[in-house]
Amino acid sequence: MKFSVIQTGIGFLCAATLTLGMVVLPISPASAQAQPSQAQIEQFRRLPRAQQEALARQYGIDLSLLERQGSAERLEDPETIRPRDERDEERRSREARGEREEREKREPKELKPFGYNIFAGQPSTFAPVNNAPVPGNYRIGAGDTILVQLYGQESINHTLVVDREGRIHIPRLGPLTVAGLSYDELKDLVRHQVNTRMIGMQVAVSMGELRSMQIFVLGEAHQPGAYTVSSLTTISQALLASGGVSEIASLRNVQLKRAGETIVEFDLYDLLIRGDASKDRLLQPGDAVFIPSRGPMVKVDGQVVRPALYELKAGETLADALRFAGGHTAGAHLPAVRVQGVRDGQRAVMTLNASAQGAQALRDGDEIYVPRVAEAVDNAVMVSGAATRGGAFEWRQGLRINDILRSPTQDLLPEADLNYGLIVREASETFALKLYQFDVASALRGVQEHNLALQPRDEIIIFSRFQRESDRIRAGFASEDERKEFEMMRELLREQNRQRSERNRVPESELVIYSKNSRYKLLEQLSTRIRTQGQVDGTGRMVRVSGEVRFPGEYPVVENASVGGFIAAAGGLRDSAYLARAEITRTILEDGIANTQYVPFNLYDALLGSATVDVKPRDQINVFRIPEWQNSVDVTLEGEVRFPGTYAVRRGETLRDVIERAGGLTDYAFTRGAVFTREEIREQERQRLQALSRELRQEMASISLTDGSPVNYAELSQLLNDLVGTEPVGRLVVNLEDILTGRSDRDIELRDGDRLVIPGQRNTISIIGEVQMPSTYRYDGSLSVRDYLERSGGLKRRAENRGIFVVRADGSVVPYSQRRGWFSSTSRVDLQPGDTIVVPLNTSYQDNLQLWATSTQILYQMAVAIAAINSI
Repeated sequence: MKFSVIQTGIGFLCAATLTLGMVVLPISPASAQAQPSQAQIEQFRRLPRAQQEALARQYGIDLSLLERQGSAERLEDPETIRPRDERDEERRSREARGEREEREKREPKELKPFGYNIFAGQPSTFAPVNNAPVPGNYRIGAGDTILVQLYGQESINHTLVVDREGRIHIPRLGPLTVAGLSYDELKDLVRHQVNTRMIGMQVAVSMGELRSMQIFVLGEAHQPGAYTVSSLTTISQALLASGGVSEIASLRNVQLKRAGETIVEFDLYDLLIRGDASKDRLLQPGDAVFIPSRGPMVKVDGQVVRPALYELKAGETLADALRFAGGHTAGAHLPAVRVQGVRDGQRAVMTLNASAQGAQALRDGDEIYVPRVAEAVDNAVMVSGAATRGGAFEWRQGLRINDILRSPTQDLLPEADLNYGLIVREASETFALKLYQFDVASALRGVQEHNLALQPRDEIIIFSRFQRESDRIRAGFASEDERKEFEMMRELLREQNRQRSERNRVPESELVIYSKNSRYKLLEQLSTRIRTQGQVDGTGRMVRVSGEVRFPGEYPVVENASVGGFIAAAGGLRDSAYLARAEITRTILEDGIANTQYVPFNLYDALLGSATVDVKPRDQINVFRIPEWQNSVDVTLEGEVRFPGTYAVRRGETLRDVIERAGGLTDYAFTRGAVFTREEIREQERQRLQALSRELRQEMASISLTDGSPVNYAELSQLLNDLVGTEPVGRLVVNLEDILTGRSDRDIELRDGDRLVIPGQRNTISIIGEVQMPSTYRYDGSLSVRDYLERSGGLKRRAENRGIFVVRADGSVVPYSQRRGWFSSTSRVDLQPGDTIVVPLNTSYQDNLQLWATSTQILYQMAVAIAAINSI
């Protein structure tokens, strides 16, 4: 008999081999760090006490440490099973995570056989489990350890092992035959013997270590073979100990064989599905658990609790397969269960009612699919748009709008438009759409004309009063999260616009974010549905409303269509709408030729209902503006005026009129340097700058391809960046002194957004451009242009001497040139306070680019205007 002894408390290993009649041989200290196995510890513990002490003295080992170590390890079960997937860890580590995820996305989810993963393990040791609770019907056998505790007159503990004869020997009582008795019968026997033969003593009986036994797991096991297991092991535990079953094993007919006979056939589905373990018998030494190959398999998918592959026994039906799958879900459509399989050598499909045809027999390879019920709700009415509680509402007979929408404050959002609502009704047979318009406020009050009766599957649409999300935010109807989302979306649109080419870039004012409940958003999808249902005769289903309405656009034709209804759909009339006359533009098809017809009508009478105006599909309702109507024009005065600010002026007022309303100018006003800007001119300048940039790029490319001359791309690129990045001023040159003196031919009629900036007194001359030191000097009437240029250090090498010009304080440009001849003298420009001398770049250095001078002149003029405005 061989054994190893290990002492972990002092950190080294001593091992010895005991052979009857031979000397003990120790293992070298080099192997002292090895850990003892459970079998070695158990073997040491079973040695007689004298031999244990002798070995301990021989190797200098504290026996108490070994005893404590053994007892501590006996408290824990050895890990007999570990997950089977651990054996594939090395293979999985070689597979990249990204590749695995990509494959899972490409490949559809594959259903797996039911129950196989429950038993999927891999044995790690063959050591039995010894501390499991012992049931009362456990049969005592040879090798079991019985613990007997006597107490009363004295306390005595006995550890008794059932010998091969099936007996235990209790001191003072003698041998007792216990083999074959149950655990409960054993306790009764020992208690009876003690009570009758040992006066004054009582006894407590418990089980110690249980005997081990060898069994066989055969057939389609994951790891077939012989296993040493506890005497409490059952069929299912044996399957776990062997690592489960293989991929082709049967879970429906696991057989327990004993002495060549089949004791029981265990259907694991009974255990896994119904929790029935009545056939999960205890094993005996030499038993064989046999796992045959699986039988017919069917696939159950769709709206079931547990989609998987299931094994069938002979005679099992569709109802059995659905029961194995855990039954159907709440969304299953049982009248149309699809069963697809092979019949008579070819694919066949059956559509069965699972409730009525559950007894349908199944075959190997059948695929059962339980479909989902339709998403449509037939007994409901939908509410969408600017409603507090959108979604489905139960329909009942006699249901009307105000049965769902009762209060404008509780059932509608504050932004809701109470003048316009739609009911979308879809025919169940043809899906044809019918639309009904109603006044929301009247419907909530119960007015019969607008409180329409509802039908199943109707949709009530409530619109917002705001078309743009920015208007809704300014009105205070947006939450903080909605404001943050709006800012994020606006910045995204700006970034996308910046990335576009100059030709495709749009002004920021056109980057519109529509409110989610606006007419634009809610009617977009509805209009698409309507257009796809065009009439046979070619007529459309939309009407265009244009002119003086709040939201011009196309609106769907409703069953109760009227001019007033379409005006309400367009958000109502503007203040400038002309009520005495409106017009319908109608296209009529006659003999295949389209003719245009104009139908004038009185808008006021049509809105009151006193005049009937027919509106047909594809009509255009034009609402005219009141003649001579002009909305208020805002004009801003800044600088040296007595009452600066923004003034609302009527159409036809001039610059002199608004200055008089502002109290006139102060004594410090520098009228010659006044800067007048207009939005229309600003936009024209922006377009001109973009055109110059495109033309300059084209000319650069043309020169480089044709002339082959070198081009200073650094300076050209800088000029292009300046052109694109410069914000236009929109300055209009005015002679304010003549205007204030009463010259009407110099006066200007004001427009919306006009701005007049009047600086203070200036007595300076500025020099900019290609000079050594651009600067500003005090005005001196005795100095000429050349004198000021010399004071600035003279011209640079690339200065255009003949292109020098003077920008007056009022924005006008006076060229400066030298003429020499027999009968001519040098011309002289009389400088005035506030003038700016501009020295442009010599264009010959840029290979005669004709746009260069024009571009630089525009930039210089803008710089002068901006400097005049910023000096206020």
